[in-house]
Amino acid sequence: MPSHSKTIFTLILLTVAELVSGHGAIVKAVGDAGGVGMALGIDTTTPRDGTRRNPFQRDTTRFQGDAADTVGETLAGGDNEIEAGTRAILAETGQQLPQVTRLGDVQMTLHQVNADGGGPYACSINADGTAETWKNLTVTMNVPGKNGNNREGAATDFPLNVAIPKDQTCTGTVAGQDNVCLVRCQNPARAGPFGGVVPIQLAGVADAAQARRGLALSVKRSEMELAQLKKRIAESVGDIVF
Repeated sequence: MPSHSKTIFTLILLTVAELVSGHGAIVKAVGDAGGVGMALGIDTTTPRDGTRRNPFQRDTTRFQGDAADTVGETLAGGDNEIEAGTRAILAETGQQLPQVTRLGDVQMTLHQVNADGGGPYACSINADGTAETWKNLTVTMNVPGKNGNNREGAATDFPLNVAIPKDQTCTGTVAGQDNVCLVRCQNPARAGPFGGVVPIQLAGVADAAQARRGLALSVKRSEMELAQLKKRIAESVGDIVF
């Protein structure tokens, strides 16, 4: 292949790669009764003023393949985890999770990285913190776009709000926090879907200090479980006869 043809071919590949790696990340979420959070997997050190794959897309969630029916995956962190991800959010903010009331709302900030991070976004809620079953939510303020595409919205923040049903229950226990629900939002982009999963909490369960204590207890339990696991492994190795 002539050198100029190789150059053109390479440029085409780079362009296509850029197009299929569009992203939208939920970088902030607040409840109508207070609290603050973000989507699982968000890294607040990620710069928000560019569109390239690295570093600007590293912490945005995609729901595709094995991650399609889960809480998604990110480029930097791999599969999102509900427990560890919620702990990270609580540690980052030092506050309660977004606090919501029935007939209240969750007000999110969707950062569109590039074209395929556009709207509209569809949202749903999981009531028990497991992400196994979901119920559709009403989106009261959506992100502009068509079929998940909005070329004019690159490197831009947009509001994304959802209404909490009047009969909503939240029964999950995650990262030492009770009455937890999960809100999942995603766009219809072909290369995605892109979006995120935000842990929230029914209001009136705990204040910020109680939330921090719950987080500390959760971390302590995990450390104890890890220590016990290491002990069992060491004992098993010691029983092996060579």
